[in-house]
Amino acid sequence: MVAISSREFVDAVTRQLSRVPLSEDGDTMDEVNILTDQQYALLTFIAACNRNSYDPTEEEVMLWWDNRQPAPPEYKTVEVPSLFGGPSGPLSALSAGSLFGTSESLSKMFETMVGDQSWLLGGPSVASFLPRTHRELVKPAETTLEHLVRLTWLEEIGPDESPARPPALRLTKLGHALLRDRERENTDSEDVSVVVLKADDPLAYPQLVGQLANIGEGLLVDPYLKLNDLHRIVVSTGLTRLLVTGVRNNQRELAAMQTYLDSPSLSRDIEVRCSMELHDRLLIADDEEEPILTLGTSLNGVGRKLTVLSPVPSSEHSTLRDAYETIWENAELVGPEYDEDDEDDEDDEGPDTDEAEGSEAS
Repeated sequence: MVAISSREFVDAVTRQLSRVPLSEDGDTMDEVNILTDQQYALLTFIAACNRNSYDPTEEEVMLWWDNRQPAPPEYKTVEVPSLFGGPSGPLSALSAGSLFGTSESLSKMFETMVGDQSWLLGGPSVASFLPRTHRELVKPAETTLEHLVRLTWLEEIGPDESPARPPALRLTKLGHALLRDRERENTDSEDVSVVVLKADDPLAYPQLVGQLANIGEGLLVDPYLKLNDLHRIVVSTGLTRLLVTGVRNNQRELAAMQTYLDSPSLSRDIEVRCSMELHDRLLIADDEEEPILTLGTSLNGVGRKLTVLSPVPSSEHSTLRDAYETIWENAELVGPEYDEDDEDDEDDEGPDTDEAEGSEAS
């Protein structure tokens, strides 16, 4: 069975759903496009976010749709009056009460003089004496970085200690999702058979992270995952669940992970649980069309030890999925901690249906 990436699957389904036959007899069928270009573009944007664990708001989607290019510069038209014409001309005051008479007389005199331009050779042109307009810059063109901030893909962080320092820039959750999706597009989408990750290979770890990112949302089982690897997974992949070991000698690492996951600056949602039932290292995508992969060593050993990333036979997928879903349900939460107020709100919503029926019966 040939595996297909999540993006290829979505594209294939979209292509099929966007065209529907008008007749049902199997003969020559006219076709009609269900999706307009605008609908397809908007759905593509939303799908790119969803594939990377982000659900955009309507405002975020339309902000992108209405502002896909940086704003152009803005100008205003300014009128420059004649040098000597009109009551407000610069030379009108000169003519007032002078030997030249009125401003109209002075204007005629200048028109006569500039009629023969031989005396103006090397000097200003006749046009410089006449009324004209010119464009004056009001607002310069928006830079690419300013555009990304306006789209809420980047956010400015004000300096805490030195107000004189300009604001720093940081990716938002939306920016992270779109960047991960673009990186997934650039990842080789061929089916993974066996990937050999060599020792002392500086590209081994980036290659593994690329494979993790290509899976999209899913569960990574790595008993001895380290905090640095957790951070890399959050930043560079779309994985949503992690299972690690809960043995005694791993308690310090679990405490560090809990602190990290409870940080309000965490770029996206991800949940970590610990269990005493773990041994193997597995990558299980939420998309059941994706292969289940096994890794010979923990992420912290990739690049230092020779190991392989290999697919599990599809006949065993169902068994593994069921087994690890059970382990996940019984595992202990590492982080992030749930808000107790939210849980109280759920408890206050009212009694269960069965309890309510029992009360009515009594």
